[in-house]
Amino acid sequence: MSIALISFGLGILRYDIKDFHEEVTPVSSGVVITEPEQKENTTRFVMLADNGEKVLISTDLYSKVSYGDKVKIEGKFSKPGIIEDFDYAAYLSKDNIYFVMNFAEVEIISASASWRNGNVAKRNLLSLKQSIVNKMRSIFAEPESSLLAGLILAGKSALPKDVLEEFRRAGIIHIVVLSGYNITIIADFLKKIFGNAGSIVGILLFVLMTGGEATVVRAAIMVLVVIMAKSFHRPYSAPRALLSAGFLMVFHNPKILVFDASFQLSFLATCGLIYVVPKVAKHLEWITERFKAREIIATTIGTQITVLPFLIYLTREISIVSLPANILVLFFIPYVMFAGFFATLIAYISPILALPLTYLAHLILSWILFVGYFLGSLPFATTSF
Repeated sequence: MSIALISFGLGILRYDIKDFHEEVTPVSSGVVITEPEQKENTTRFVMLADNGEKVLISTDLYSKVSYGDKVKIEGKFSKPGIIEDFDYAAYLSKDNIYFVMNFAEVEIISASASWRNGNVAKRNLLSLKQSIVNKMRSIFAEPESSLLAGLILAGKSALPKDVLEEFRRAGIIHIVVLSGYNITIIADFLKKIFGNAGSIVGILLFVLMTGGEATVVRAAIMVLVVIMAKSFHRPYSAPRALLSAGFLMVFHNPKILVFDASFQLSFLATCGLIYVVPKVAKHLEWITERFKAREIIATTIGTQITVLPFLIYLTREISIVSLPANILVLFFIPYVMFAGFFATLIAYISPILALPLTYLAHLILSWILFVGYFLGSLPFATTSF
């Protein structure tokens, strides 16, 4: 009991330290510290002002700004508020962002090539990421190229709004959230080629390249624990790995426990995988194991049971077609990631040599998009509460 009370008190103290912020109006110049993200009709990025304040900037869709650029902005600073019952200010505060500027005019003072601007390793990794995404778009048509980029590197930000809406209604939006499933596929691939040490380095670089979102970090920590446990011939405990990942992330930033829905959903879904899915699988022994049918169905049902109450609380709706949609697409995800990634790499040498893998990936991507469109467009695909 004493340990629990001390831990609780230290947790409150850590949150208060993180929450403390002495308000200072940002100055109009600074460095771009996030990868600019194109959303609908704007480009968004976070600027670290010269006086230390972070500002979320929205500017022209076709802005040429990049990570690490030294910029000067013109516009009106404002504080984020509440948007349709969503406390946007609290959400941004978890990243120490207390000001926004919409419709900003952005002038690039010096490009990211300067060694002084931003993290050099991250800047180079983001350049590599953008090069890979651009190559994908050169050999695949839309929206297949955006889906492939979302599966491997860019997450759901790569997909058009209409495709995201169809995937959300169909209950397969999680495949483009760069969750534990995607990270595990990537980790297995890296381990087979580079061994344990290479896979650890590769995962750390991947986290940095993708922006370090909560779902990616949580999955990466768990995968790293598995790899290190096997390297040192130690037993691996999934619950302890999840607890370790959660502890490290919450200790670093206590606000994600309250204001980061992606972290909350990711943690709940992983709890479902560890505790609920094995129990569900025991009742599905009558289902064939061919094409991983039993595993996919058990995983979908188990995770849905775990996250459903929280999802309803967040979105006030539920996907009715989630189970058939996941059965129809999950089996193909590792294959399309493999075919699409290697087709992209080979295309750097010769797009013609990449054609067999490009065609295979195209077929699978088209199938996933068809399932999302068909099931997501059904009038009874979702029900609201």
